[in-house]
Amino acid sequence: MKLDAKELAFLAAWAREEKADDPYCLPAHKLQAAHHVRGVTLIRAIKAWAQTEGRRDEEIFGLYKDPDPKWPWTSNDEMASRLGLASEHVT
Repeated sequence: MKLDAKELAFLAAWAREEKADDPYCLPAHKLQAAHHVRGVTLIRAIKAWAQTEGRRDEEIFGLYKDPDPKWPWTSNDEMASRLGLASEHVT
């Protein structure tokens, strides 16, 4: 399953924030915390994207430069389903 542009924009912003000294004060990490999502869930989604696209994980940093991404899922159930489907074939 392919992640859509909104999902990739969020994951790209989140991944870039991970490099910051205090990422939890930044927009994507605030959204992550507000929705009670573990970081490993997002890391697995990034790895799934990279494998599916035949790319390296680090290439996510260059996608979608929006520093203030929107939460791309309408519910936690939708997020769990979408990211679970994306991640189920990660090796």
